[in-house]
Amino acid sequence: MAYPNRHEHRYHFRDRPFRAPCTSVKPKCPGSPREVRFRSRPVRRDKIAPMALGSSDGSPNILPEAPRFPDRPDLTSGDVHVVRICLDVPIAGATQLLDDDERRRASRFVFERDRRRFTIAHAWVRILLGRCLAQTPESLRFVVGPYGKPAVAEAPIDLRFNLSHAGERAFVALALGRDVGVDIDEERPLDVLELANRFFAPAESAALRGMPPSEQTRAFFRCWTRKEAFIKALRLGLSFPLRQFEVSMTDDDSAQLLRSCSAAPNMLGCWQIAQLASESGHAAALAATAGNWRVVRWETPRWPPSATRRAEPSDGLLAIADR
Repeated sequence: MAYPNRHEHRYHFRDRPFRAPCTSVKPKCPGSPREVRFRSRPVRRDKIAPMALGSSDGSPNILPEAPRFPDRPDLTSGDVHVVRICLDVPIAGATQLLDDDERRRASRFVFERDRRRFTIAHAWVRILLGRCLAQTPESLRFVVGPYGKPAVAEAPIDLRFNLSHAGERAFVALALGRDVGVDIDEERPLDVLELANRFFAPAESAALRGMPPSEQTRAFFRCWTRKEAFIKALRLGLSFPLRQFEVSMTDDDSAQLLRSCSAAPNMLGCWQIAQLASESGHAAALAATAGNWRVVRWETPRWPPSATRRAEPSDGLLAIADR
């Protein structure tokens, strides 16, 4: 069974739906995330370059080029793999990789553009999971939790994943034995102050009102993606109230963006939220259970597959938190 519609919640902001998928993200590590091309020899932390997270003035950012996801990734409990997907790049035989339920869901979209994005995103999820599990993409079957978050049925390892897409971009987060949540959204004109009053914690709403109007839209989407990533990682969906936890509103590369959680104060030490590098005009965030972990960034692999080697230590682009 493929993941059902109910794992994506829709808020109707004005006249267009604002989609918020359920996901999970993680840990609590003091210090700031850093990004480095991982080498086989030790990396001196005083030589690590900051992550390219985009400028707060809205100028275009250029993401460091990440390697392609390998045929057989080296999965460890200390890594969270995040794969960026370009949904405007077609992949051969995408529809054939989906199961009957996914194809039915794709057929319900009115616009071809939305059918294409759904099909490509879910095909890539299957390809990536198949490489991690050494199974063919079309053979995978899914089960869902009580709040709609999918998991691979009868997986040989405890592999957890989450998908989020916005426009022509998507992220897939993969982790071994660790709950993760990821969220990406496109920045666009909205009545952000009204929406913040409805969905944000009082301190977040007040912080947004205190910002210059030119910064409010970007700050709103930073906050929204961080909150969505957190509730997706929790696997509780909207049963966990958005107004009862607070995240940072700033363009912040801190390793912990969760500020408080009145609904469950112990959450602060159990979960971590971090900003993800994203292209200009987008905001993205990752959440996961607390622990000693790092983010390994990838681009999508070549498809159909060709003879490629096993991943080497130099293959990953890591976002490392100082500890």
